[in-house]
Amino acid sequence: MKIFSAAFSRLCNFQPRIAVAACFSVLILMLSVQVQARTIADTEFPDVLEATSEFPQMTLNGASVRKYYYVVDMYVGLLYMQNPGRSEQAVINDEGYKRMVFHTLLPRASGRRVAKALYDALNLSNEEAEALGAPIDEVIEMFDVSMKSGDETHVEYVPGVGTRIIVKNEVRGVIASKRLFDAFLGIWIGAKPFSETFKAEILGTENALIAHE
Repeated sequence: MKIFSAAFSRLCNFQPRIAVAACFSVLILMLSVQVQARTIADTEFPDVLEATSEFPQMTLNGASVRKYYYVVDMYVGLLYMQNPGRSEQAVINDEGYKRMVFHTLLPRASGRRVAKALYDALNLSNEEAEALGAPIDEVIEMFDVSMKSGDETHVEYVPGVGTRIIVKNEVRGVIASKRLFDAFLGIWIGAKPFSETFKAEILGTENALIAHE
């Protein structure tokens, strides 16, 4: 940013009439650089995930901090979408690529603790669990990996493939089921989310508390 600021100052002090268009161009560039990342819990997260050979460009739909008993910061939750949405139904019904990011904030968390927390959060009946496309116990075992601050887990919906679970950059499993992804998404934005504030921030609604920095 210092380089851009210096260039902007020199350019705009040199024959303003001639340089006015260029000044505006530099200013727009500076502003675009500033809003490319979002700072949450002292960590920067990109607003846009650029397209790769594996997935299309995705935009940060919303983000929030999951707290344990409203005191201890457990993780930053981020939802990236190919087609962002602002309502529970719009997000769940969308058939585009989606990625839930769990960015660990705890100094350490055992794999068993992580897996149990997710199992409890899903809160599924036997019928709901049977409809997910895979035994829920086997799915939860995929999350049984010790985590530390900065480690990430991704739960992705891949159109035409299903739900992909990635822990610390390792693909732990792929399940041919969108219902499974929707069940995980329901933890954040379903009828009974962690909190209404968390849900609002993930949906990126006007009540969201997290802003660009």
